Amino acid sequence: MSNYLIELSVIHIALMIGYWFFLRNEQQYSKMRLYLIASTLLTLVIPLIKLPRLSFGPEEPVAVISISSLEAVAIAPIADTSVWSYDMLIWIYLGVSLVLLMKLLVSVFQLINLARKSNCESTNGTNILIVPDTKRSFTFFNWIFVGDEVSRNHNDLDLIIRHEKAHAFLGHSYDIVFFELFKIFFWWLPTAWFINKEIRKIHEYQADAYALESCDVERYSTAVIRSTLKSHGLGLASSFHGSFILKRLSAMQQPARNLRPWKLVTLFALSITLFVVFACREEPAQNITENDSRISDPEGEVYVVVESLPEFEGGVDGLNEYVISELNYPQQARRLGVEGRVDVQFVVEKDGSLSDVKAVRGIGAGCDAEAVRVVQNAPRFKPGMQRGKPVRVRMEMPILFQLDKSADEGISTQDKSVVGKLQPRNNQFKVESKYSNGQWSGTVYDEEGNALPGVNIVVAGTTSGTVSDMDGSFVLKANESQVLNFSFVGYESVRLGGSRE
Repeated sequence: MSNYLIELSVIHIALMIGYWFFLRNEQQYSKMRLYLIASTLLTLVIPLIKLPRLSFGPEEPVAVISISSLEAVAIAPIADTSVWSYDMLIWIYLGVSLVLLMKLLVSVFQLINLARKSNCESTNGTNILIVPDTKRSFTFFNWIFVGDEVSRNHNDLDLIIRHEKAHAFLGHSYDIVFFELFKIFFWWLPTAWFINKEIRKIHEYQADAYALESCDVERYSTAVIRSTLKSHGLGLASSFHGSFILKRLSAMQQPARNLRPWKLVTLFALSITLFVVFACREEPAQNITENDSRISDPEGEVYVVVESLPEFEGGVDGLNEYVISELNYPQQARRLGVEGRVDVQFVVEKDGSLSDVKAVRGIGAGCDAEAVRVVQNAPRFKPGMQRGKPVRVRMEMPILFQLDKSADEGISTQDKSVVGKLQPRNNQFKVESKYSNGQWSGTVYDEEGNALPGVNIVVAGTTSGTVSDMDGSFVLKANESQVLNFSFVGYESVRLGGSRE
């Protein structure tokens, strides 16, 4: 969720900066309005899209290895001394959003109540609602409200109604509701407030242009000046009586000019760039098809077994110490009493950096995300080697989350923390398999019957092998007389084939 909010913020700010420099002072109001709506929709959608990462060169091979030599790391909760906790930020976010939502609902109820108290009249074939004791006019969807004092000014009434009809005809209220909801959910984003203010300006410019089609500028300008009154706080309504009269008058006097094509091209390029950067970032899927120590890849070999595994500086003990020192027990898991094991998978790149970090097995309550965060921030490894050259290696590490049981003896879990290393549990996994047409196929399950990904499967006495995929299934070519060895950190090894009954 945090990644989505960060990406959304960057995208919306970038698109609004583009609007500020290239469109803000233009007079093509329809295009400006369309850009504000489309850019906000793109902002909401792009972070949700997960497309294969664009590759402009050969994909580096990835060796898939489970870290069977690593001990599981156990982490217990420690005292949370931070003033700004995650829960506090959530409550602040919800509180402000709730206040803004209530304000929106109050405005809607005010307009509905106003419509009930108003008298409906027909003027030049248009139904309008005459509002008592009001000196202004405004529109909400198809409701055109006109104050009783305004309705008595017959000289300007036709212009005011035409202006308000433009708001209704162009659907401006839909824009306002949409951007108000956007502001409610993303109120901490400065551009959410900016875009609400900007769309209202565009609405007034569009309505003015619509009214001027049947009226000369001098008469309409006089009517605008004469009707300049303050707003009464009905924030959802589009109104003839705006607070930026001078800008509207200036826009009326200026001849319309076409939008320069290079500006549109620049904004389109900006949108495409943001889409590529934030949507096209997932690794392409890789399928296991070979019967040896490689995984098929469009551009080259991907090894399952490498000569030299990646190493953390300080070895296994150093990696365990790093994880224990950096990992914090999530407050949600602490409150709910959630314990268990999170298996984190990652790729050690040729330069030792880590990528594609994800939890392939977890326990929820914030533990999965915390384990992934710590591994993502880990220092560089010494890269794995195959045939004397560094290769990319996919590895997997288990992390155990444990609560301090001494709380039953009167010691608070927030006052005392227990952090230590545990030996892998000797659980047993189950293999359902069959042999047909010269190959073994099947599925690997853990002790609870869940599919188990990342299990190493090697033909005994050879380097040929594969790993179970995300749904625990595998396919491996071998002779029926050969033995398959199944191994996974924390589980007892299993033999299949050969003399096995």
